[in-house]
Amino acid sequence: MKQVLRRVLPAEWVATLAAAHRRVDLSLAAALGKALSALPLRIRALTRSGLGSSGRLDYASGSIRLMVDSEAELARLRSCFKEPETVAWIERFVQPGEVVFDIGANVGAYSLVVDRAKAGSCKVYAFEPSFSSFAQLNRNVALNGSQGRVIPMLVALSDVSGLVSFNYSSLAPGAALHTLGEPPANPPFEPGFSQPVLSYRMDDFIRQFSLPAPNHIKLDVDGVELKVLQGAREALANPALRTVLVELEPSRPESSAIENLLVTNGFSLHGRHPHGPNGDCTTNVVYVREGRPA
Repeated sequence: MKQVLRRVLPAEWVATLAAAHRRVDLSLAAALGKALSALPLRIRALTRSGLGSSGRLDYASGSIRLMVDSEAELARLRSCFKEPETVAWIERFVQPGEVVFDIGANVGAYSLVVDRAKAGSCKVYAFEPSFSSFAQLNRNVALNGSQGRVIPMLVALSDVSGLVSFNYSSLAPGAALHTLGEPPANPPFEPGFSQPVLSYRMDDFIRQFSLPAPNHIKLDVDGVELKVLQGAREALANPALRTVLVELEPSRPESSAIENLLVTNGFSLHGRHPHGPNGDCTTNVVYVREGRPA
């Protein structure tokens, strides 16, 4: 029904209807929340644990379910629609038996797509420093029977190894736009909560814990992508690394530095996928090591 409305109604009408629908949902949720809050604590706890809310990810080639305990997680159910190029990258480039680093895994949608697309033959290290999203990432791994293949890591990757401040935009699982390190001044960012998290240079992490070198890296960390790659110079130089998919903000000066770093390490641009109508919007770029089949 929603798709039909989008085709036959003007965009502003669709937006108005969507906003009205959300207001109704929020009103109902507030009323239910008020009613539940009047119940004894034990009943509320049992009710919450008994609900077990989950939804199906929009991955057409396999069944993947995600826990849904927040509005942000509702949006995660449409991850494949939002980033079809990420799904295409997984299906085209990742081969059975390979190792994928999903850096900024959030609740694990794309890590689980790797697991389903490659029939559980790959190893995915899913890095997520947000405690709320990390907890849900683990639940999603368990929900889909992917334990031992999708390996959650409560670690931030950056250009330093040590404790670094992690600044939350929201404590809701599935939320995004957090920042690692000093909050940016432009645009200004006032974190809702901050705490130290364990940060590693990728090269240090691989060496210290004897991890296999990644064959593919997916990198989406809301502004510190360059720092992650600067801490991964050995991994970037390793011929085992075949492809890198990284989210860029083209208007930010570090975007060109990221692409130059990848080119310097023998990668060439395979595709550029903007998430909007112009070249200044958030863009996923795919780089493939030269000499490898595209």
